[in-house]
This record gives sequence, structure tokens and C-alpha cells, in this order.
Amino acid sequence: MSELLAGYFLLTLALFLLGVFCIVSQRNLIKIVIGIEVMGKAVILTFIMAGYYQNNTGGAQALAVTAILIDVVIVAVLLTLIVNIFRFTGGILTDRIAGFRGRI
Repeated sequence: MSELLAGYFLLTLALFLLGVFCIVSQRNLIKIVIGIEVMGKAVILTFIMAGYYQNNTGGAQALAVTAILIDVVIVAVLLTLIVNIFRFTGGILTDRIAGFRGRI
């Protein structure tokens, strides 16, 4: 059973690293938010697998729901900022916001 769990942990690690790669390699702000979402889903899967491994699925579900709520709030704030950036600059590439400081 621990070999299967180790495989799942490697899968969630790969998912997390995919999100990190998406954040680092993209210039589009929407794609960066998608990378953050992928990383959040990897963390949630890790919580659930750790709870299953420790026979504490209730605690893992509580952590997963909390992580989902935090993830939703983060995405709502980021998308609001992206909409304001688009209104101000006319685009959502990171190059357009490089010179901003307190103007949004």
C-alpha cells in the first residue's frame, strides 16, 4: 500500500511542479492564475492522501474544504486585479504592468 501512496505523492508533486512551471514560463496573467489553481489542486490532493494514509479522512476533508475556500478567494482577488489591469492598460501581459507602482 505504501508503494501506491508513494506513486500518488509523486503524481501530486508532478502536478505541483507543472503549476510552478506554468507560473514561471507564462507572460499572460490568466495563464499564471491557472498555474496557481493547478498548484492549489495538487495541495488539496496531498491533504486527502495524507489523511487517507493516517486513517484520518475527516481531518483531511476539513483541510481540503478550507484549502478550496482559500483558493476561491485568491482566484477572485486575482481575477479582479486582472480586470482592473486590463481596463487600465488594454492588455493582460506581464510586460504591461512592469512599471506600475500604486496606480491601479
